[in-house]
Amino acid sequence: MRKLDRYVGTSVLLAVCLVTFVLLGLDFAITFIEEVKRINEQYTAGVLMQVLALKIPGKLAEYLPVASLIGTLIGLGALASTSEITVMRAAGIPLWRLGYAACKPILLLALVGLIVAEFVSPIAEQKANLVDKIQHGSGQSFAISGGSWLKTNGDYVYIDAADTDGNLYRMTIYDREGDQLHAIITAQRATQIADNRWQLHDIETTTFTPDQVIVEQADTVEWRSSLRSDYLYLSTQEPDSLSLTQLYQYQSFLNSQGLNADNYELSFWNKALRPLSSLALVIVAISTIFGPLRSSTMGARIFSGVLIGLTFQNTLYMTGRFSLVSSLPPLVGILVPILVCFGIGLYLLKRRH
Repeated sequence: MRKLDRYVGTSVLLAVCLVTFVLLGLDFAITFIEEVKRINEQYTAGVLMQVLALKIPGKLAEYLPVASLIGTLIGLGALASTSEITVMRAAGIPLWRLGYAACKPILLLALVGLIVAEFVSPIAEQKANLVDKIQHGSGQSFAISGGSWLKTNGDYVYIDAADTDGNLYRMTIYDREGDQLHAIITAQRATQIADNRWQLHDIETTTFTPDQVIVEQADTVEWRSSLRSDYLYLSTQEPDSLSLTQLYQYQSFLNSQGLNADNYELSFWNKALRPLSSLALVIVAISTIFGPLRSSTMGARIFSGVLIGLTFQNTLYMTGRFSLVSSLPPLVGILVPILVCFGIGLYLLKRRH
């Protein structure tokens, strides 16, 4: 029985790996074509290739559920096409045993995807975001999109990018006196030198007086603020680029400050439940291989897998976003499509049993 499990599992595993490679290649090529228009003297083709390469681990973890679905359809479909599944069933191998053999490599890949999402893709993707912002915005002193808006000591602060060493890049401080804007301070870089103390570098200060506007420049200026560098770094990152640990820490911080953390909680559960998503999609794939797609061509199976995967991912996205604009907890918004997928797959398997 172990040889049978290994044979079925190897067929599924190789198919999933092949599908993952194809999906990553297509994503890389399409994204490169879309982003090539951004290339200029600062943001070169080499920088673009570096950014896209650093985002591959995150894409790998993201595509694994759909790749598991399509790969299972291809792997088991190939066995069904050569009547090997029929022979196994005629030999008395129960349906659940074949399903178990197909699920084992998927669970292994799901665990690998979870490890990548926690330890590899956050570091790579956050570095990609930092390179992208610094290189693409090197000729700009301010960008209205991306980055992070904060309020400290009564002033509004915009930070375009940050790194894990506590350095901030291209920040703008709107210094207020009451309801009046007193000054705008822009700095190309800032570093924390002690608690509540920051060193601003390459500063331009525009001061507004009743009679005139005064513009001053300086190499370094000390700035006092209670902002913490670790949370500043997290605030400049997209939720999807953070690890599970970072998402949990930052959503806890936002909740402690009385701020809305639903977006980060949604991303947390979306990543944490990916192994469950993979398993649910594989059960649907197994139920269709032993049912409607048993005698279908390979092209029909691939098309069906893409269609089921897109339907599942779009449903997952819509229910997750719906939870952000309703009183529904983000966990429920992610869990409902997965449980529905499980229910459909188990129902179809029961009918074929």
